[in-house]
Amino acid sequence: MRGNSWFPRICASLIWLVMAGTLWAFPEIARETETACVACHTNPAGGAELTEGGTKYKAEKKAAAAAEAKQAEYVGSAKCKLCHIAEHKAWSESAHAKAFTNLESADAKAVAAVAEKMKVELKVAAAESADCVMCHVTGYELAGGYPATDSVKMAAVAAVGCESCHGPGSLHVTAPKAEKKNFTYKNVSAKMCTQCHTATMTPEFKYDEMVKTGVHPKKAG
Repeated sequence: MRGNSWFPRICASLIWLVMAGTLWAFPEIARETETACVACHTNPAGGAELTEGGTKYKAEKKAAAAAEAKQAEYVGSAKCKLCHIAEHKAWSESAHAKAFTNLESADAKAVAAVAEKMKVELKVAAAESADCVMCHVTGYELAGGYPATDSVKMAAVAAVGCESCHGPGSLHVTAPKAEKKNFTYKNVSAKMCTQCHTATMTPEFKYDEMVKTGVHPKKAG
């Protein structure tokens, strides 16, 4: 297990991004440290709302405070099914659940057209290119995310799963029932969706309409 020395670098960099008003959809520092953005941010997409550890670090600028930020890892959507059966069923029938398999089987001409739109030069298959894969899997190059260490874990994150929107779930899964809500992001923001559903890639995407229908049924409260 790595030491805590990387927490200050993560939080300082993410806080700087917020202050600068710039959002990196997939921060390189998160991949390099294999640490999810929710180490400092309550929203997996980043933003001004911070966790307790992130808030303390911003206020005190001390490594000791940042070390209190808790690290969560991706566990795969199958874990969510244990408690959220209806939501998981609806998700499993959605395009998100098939995002990676569709990328693997995508028509070459369609892939070329998307690559041109993105201004990306594909030197490998789309399913092997970071430019494509990051929006078709869960937790790309983050702790517990894609690619995984074995085939079972790989299958669990080879889709745009629950955690792509609600954040890495290891702490949520293991927390006592009364505390579970503290370790997941329930209200998905437009900023989260438009990391991948950009104006270039999905010009017809309308966040307000998506919220009304949703990817899955929402529980009361």
